[in-house]
Order: sequence, then C-alpha cells, then structure tokens
Amino acid sequence: MTKLAPAAPVRSARPGGAGPARRRRSRGSALPYLLVAPAAIVLVVILGYPIVRLAVLSFQKYDSRSLFTGESPFVLFDNYADVLGDPEFWMVLLRTFAVTLLCVALLMTLGFLLAQLLLRTSPWARLALTVCLVLVWAMPMVAAALIWQWLFQPQYGVANWLLTQLGVFGDLRAHDWFSNPVEALALIVLLIVWKGLPFVVLTMYAALGQIPTSMYEAAGLDGANALDTIRHITLPMMRPVLAILIVLEVIWSVNSFTPFWVLTQGGPSGQTTTLAVYSYTTAFSANDYGGGAAISMITVGLLAAFAVFYVRRQVKQVDVR
Repeated sequence: MTKLAPAAPVRSARPGGAGPARRRRSRGSALPYLLVAPAAIVLVVILGYPIVRLAVLSFQKYDSRSLFTGESPFVLFDNYADVLGDPEFWMVLLRTFAVTLLCVALLMTLGFLLAQLLLRTSPWARLALTVCLVLVWAMPMVAAALIWQWLFQPQYGVANWLLTQLGVFGDLRAHDWFSNPVEALALIVLLIVWKGLPFVVLTMYAALGQIPTSMYEAAGLDGANALDTIRHITLPMMRPVLAILIVLEVIWSVNSFTPFWVLTQGGPSGQTTTLAVYSYTTAFSANDYGGGAAISMITVGLLAAFAVFYVRRQVKQVDVR
C-alpha cells in the first residue's frame, strides 16, 4: 500500500502583503482620477475663480470712484448688512421665490404629461414632437424673448390680434401686457416654462423608458388603476431623475435674467425685479459693485443650501425605502 506524501504546508499571506492582482488594483485605482483631472481643472479655473473673485468683491467698497482711483477698501460685512437691511431686497426675494415655485411646478407637471404623451404616441408623432422640442431648446433666450415681445406688442402683436378675434377678453388690440406687473410676470413665467420644457420632457421620457413594463403588467393584474401605477411605480422609480430636474430647474429659474431684462427690465416700477435683475441693477445702474456682488453671493448661498438640503432629503427617503 503506497503512502501518500504529506501535503506541503500552505504559507499564509503576510499581513499587509499584496499579491500581483492587488498591486494591479492599487496601481489602477488612480486611473479614474487622472482621467477626470483635466476636466476638473478646467471647471475649477473657469468657475472657481469668478466665484472667489465675486466673494472678495462682496467684502469691498467698490463703486464708480474705484474705477478711476483703483481703491477698493475692505468693509467686511457692510455690503451684506446694507442689502439685508433694505426692504426692497426682501420684496425681491419673495417675488423670486414665487416665480421660481410657479415655474418649477408648471415645468414638472407639463413635462411629465408630455413625456407620457411621447411614450404612448405613434413613432411619427413622437418624431415630430421631439423635433419641435429640440428646436425650441436650441433657440437662444434673447431671440425667444424678442419674439415673445413682438407677439404681445400692443399695436401690432399677433397674440393681441388673435385674442381680439376670439372675443373672449374683449378688444385687446391696444392692450399693453408689460405695463401691468401681474400680466408681465405671467408672460415671463410662460416664456421660461416654454423654453425649459424640452429639457424636462426629454429627460423624463428617457427615465420613463427605463421602467420595466412587467411592473405595470403586475400592477394591472393586482387591480391597480392608472393613478395607482403613477403613484406607486412611476414616481418612485423616477425619484432620482426628478430630484436632479427639480434642483436644476430651481437654479435656472432663480438665475433667469434675460427674459426679465429683455421684456420689462424689472419694471414697471421694479415690480418684476428678481434677484438676478436686482443684482445687475445694483451693480451697473447704481454703480455699487460691492453691493451687487453681495446680492449674488447671497443668491449662491441660498441655492447651495437648497440643493444640499433637498438632495440629502431625497437620499434619506431612498435609504428608508
């Protein structure tokens, strides 16, 4: 009977020792950072420097005199105290909040409905609607605002003529929409929503296409109606996309400057002024560049606080579920 040779003792790996595979992983772990580094450096230079320069300017007394003398003494928080102590700032902040809330609500609601339409319509109708959305998205905001201004021009505006022909609101051929602050804000909100819809619709359409149809089939077998499937399947599955869209649209709506400036320039009597316009007029109309920078930094702080709070809240809700 042959004897089996004793098995060779297995050598345990030394603590902290790294085999070939581990060494390869450690060397390759820096590769993603190296690939992202060029883009990160460009973003830091292009975006980081202006924000830092703006923050420094907000602590300086920089006015029209400083343009000639080059003197801009530091006044610490005096610019912020002047801005926060101005009653007009709080009215502008409240108006900006109301406009942003209305814009985001309309964008999310109409975007979701149009995305559902894209999902359920025929290929040709989907293609035509997608082309229209892309064309609207590609149009510059200045051009869109000028077209909007021509449409609602008091004497020769197409919208005034069409509404007059319909006879619903009476004779509007000489009606000046932009002399009334409520009507002017309504038209500006419609312009912002019209211009922002393509991005929201196409993003939501892509998200809806990723939801498995088997989930809807199972819900239908359980007796769920359309509202139940939207509430318990569609919206929960789209939560990450909706969170990103809401954060982006809030930022873009708050920072929206072109439609307000082209259509009303903050008038009449400053009643359509938002934070973006208020910062611009403070800096370039009143020549208070330090105050305008302080308003901009307050806007940045508010948007950053909202983004952090909202994203963390969404992450916590996903973790709980």
